[in-house]
Amino acid sequence: MNKITTQFKQNNFLRFYFIPILIIWLIGLVFLFAKGYNDSFLLLNSYHSPWLDYPMLVLTMLGDAGFMAVVLIFLLIKKQPFQLMLLLIAIIVSGILAQLLKHNLFSEWHRPPYLFKEQVHTVANYMLYHYSFPSGHSTTVAAVFTLLAIFRKEHKAELLFYAVICPLIAYTRVYLGVHFLGDAVAGILLGFICAILIASSIKVFEIKLKSGLIILLRMAAVIAAAIIFIAFFSKYI
Repeated sequence: MNKITTQFKQNNFLRFYFIPILIIWLIGLVFLFAKGYNDSFLLLNSYHSPWLDYPMLVLTMLGDAGFMAVVLIFLLIKKQPFQLMLLLIAIIVSGILAQLLKHNLFSEWHRPPYLFKEQVHTVANYMLYHYSFPSGHSTTVAAVFTLLAIFRKEHKAELLFYAVICPLIAYTRVYLGVHFLGDAVAGILLGFICAILIASSIKVFEIKLKSGLIILLRMAAVIAAAIIFIAFFSKYI
């Protein structure tokens, strides 16, 4: 028992990221089951304020795969090219899985504006109607922040920040009226699983890179980020 307690105290990822985000996720799950799929959304979406609308719209952009890729490449390409590659892989893999689920298994699961129309609170005419489950933004942020928590496990404050900002970005999807709570809850779970699988399949903390490989990784990261950026922002062009 003492050994388990000691290991728990030494595991920053578990204490400062996994446990906090699990608690928040479970609260969302319990609320979802208590209120129901539709009513949980209508209740949460009904709580809004003009001074929160545009901050929520800006915050939700962090969950966009293209935007996230650009931010990561700007921050990590020089200092942590290998971590950057894993993060971009996480964005791509989690994004593909989310889209496959949206367009195949759950293609008939429509978004709140399609079902409730004028009952939904939206911001700046930002409305989406189809392919609701799971939330792609929630999947992306969960995959990225979980991997970042693994990489930065020695930094307790950062872990707590990731544990809070991840579900907060997922919540913006409900606040903006483009996803049900269930979509966000499922997206977080999917992204977390993707990150853990990627981290466990590679000896993240043991790989030593030679300078030539680092250059190649940086080039590949730029190309991958450009592809993701074009793919996910093409709808705004």
